[in-house]
Amino acid sequence: MHPVKLAVFVACFILWVHNAGWVQVDIRKVRIPPGIWTQLAFFGGIAGLLAMLLVPMFWLGLLLFAAIYGSCIISYVVTRNKRVAPSDTVLTMAHLGRIGKKRESGGELSGKDRVRIKDAHGKNPPWPNDPEQHAGYQALQDLLFDAIWRRTSDVRMDLAPNQPVTVVYKIDGVDRAREPIPAELGPLVFIHLKRIAGQNTDEKRKPQVGKFKATIGAGGKGDKTVEVEVKSAGSTQGERITFRMHSDESKFQIGDIGLLKDQLDKFVEHKAAKGVVLVTSPKSSGLTSTLYAMLRAHDAYMQNIHALEVVKLMDIENVTQHVFDSQGGTITFGKRLRSIIRTDPDVTMAGDLPDNETAQLIAQTGKSGKRIYAGFVSKDVFSALGTYIQAVGDPALAAAGLLLITNQRLVRLLCTHCRKAYRPDPAILKKGNLPQGEERPFYRPPNPNEVEVDKKGNPIICAVCQGSGYLGRTGVFETLFVDEAIRSMIAKGVPLATIKAEVRKKGMLFLQETALRKVYDGVTSIAEVLRVTKSESDKPAAPRPSAAPAQ
Repeated sequence: MHPVKLAVFVACFILWVHNAGWVQVDIRKVRIPPGIWTQLAFFGGIAGLLAMLLVPMFWLGLLLFAAIYGSCIISYVVTRNKRVAPSDTVLTMAHLGRIGKKRESGGELSGKDRVRIKDAHGKNPPWPNDPEQHAGYQALQDLLFDAIWRRTSDVRMDLAPNQPVTVVYKIDGVDRAREPIPAELGPLVFIHLKRIAGQNTDEKRKPQVGKFKATIGAGGKGDKTVEVEVKSAGSTQGERITFRMHSDESKFQIGDIGLLKDQLDKFVEHKAAKGVVLVTSPKSSGLTSTLYAMLRAHDAYMQNIHALEVVKLMDIENVTQHVFDSQGGTITFGKRLRSIIRTDPDVTMAGDLPDNETAQLIAQTGKSGKRIYAGFVSKDVFSALGTYIQAVGDPALAAAGLLLITNQRLVRLLCTHCRKAYRPDPAILKKGNLPQGEERPFYRPPNPNEVEVDKKGNPIICAVCQGSGYLGRTGVFETLFVDEAIRSMIAKGVPLATIKAEVRKKGMLFLQETALRKVYDGVTSIAEVLRVTKSESDKPAAPRPSAAPAQ
């Protein structure tokens, strides 16, 4: 026994007790399954302490304690840091920086580094010196950090005189209200947001558009950068600002968009075929992202690829993207597309089908031996086929180069950290043509009665999905690959109902069936499938293409 050695042993013992208690509390906050980590923290410390007592050389025992127990704690820290926001990580450079800032500021953490902003001119906007303006900019920083961390795609803010600013997020396609911004800070947030987006801060009525970039994270691989597109305009209540966030995560490849394996394999098999691919969906269902992913499936270095779009969502590497401008109504979408096709591209994408002229040009291009994608709004593949045939005006021409028709919806993915398992109703398995008798569980998000609470009765919110039960979205697809038999039926003007019955005999899965496959695989829920695949008969039909020029 030696006083120094005893003091070191007691210090290691206290460290173990403290860390074991911290792990037990922390796993509840970050929603990590408790079994393995609590045992690892407890028994790892016991093993390390026994090594200190039993190894004849004390300092060698101390090294063994550090190796055994340190590896246990570091393993847990690495795991939990992947599940929390960058501002909540521990034992990282960002954590040490936060501790240092607390000491420098007398315990108050500066918010200046929450979001790193590059304004419309690519510069870092300075923080205001005026206390009121500083508070408004801090509120904007908090808003941007919260929106990015929660994976928000769109934000809508309404400013009315002397009223709190209402804020609505769109997360995974669903609107979620955020806590309002206080009335005294609302106008300041609007001014700062317009300033960094390059807009006129004095203009409160006319529509304005601007952009800037925002980054959160500790300055490493875990950073998340988004490009924020800001739109402002006057409203009946006062002023409204909406902004959309685009990140590199949305640059999907063809294997990322949610096609089932057999659908993906068949698309890859037909990737080199010449002809027309119709890509359709209802509004706000990922149509443009799917078109972009399909273009990325082609070798942009070896092929000449052009795209014509009404609005460009993002840049596609090595693809020539044209944004349609009617020039006061003197040029139609079809005429602009024709001028692009005359340059003889290998692959062409038309992001809209506004009139008969465009549809006929697409059909002629596919028939002539070129690959062309056309995107437009439709509720299913058969409605899309009917719209296309009517717009072309000649069933034989429409059928000649037709390769594939897709229709899609976006479903939210269940959070794997808080989803709940249950046994499905056999009737659902039968209805969805799913395998029966495998005793495979279905999953759903937790309901309010299943949320754990802490010692004070406050709900413990899942840190991964922020309590929504879902994390991200994926596509579910209805695909109709047109073979010679179906092409012949289309050319002869056979009714769509007959064509639908024929492809059904050949094993085509309808939209809800492909969605149920994802339920069967545990990636989404029955409630989510019903939400996105419900009948749209009560919704107004989209206008059919006509010969009128696009304005």
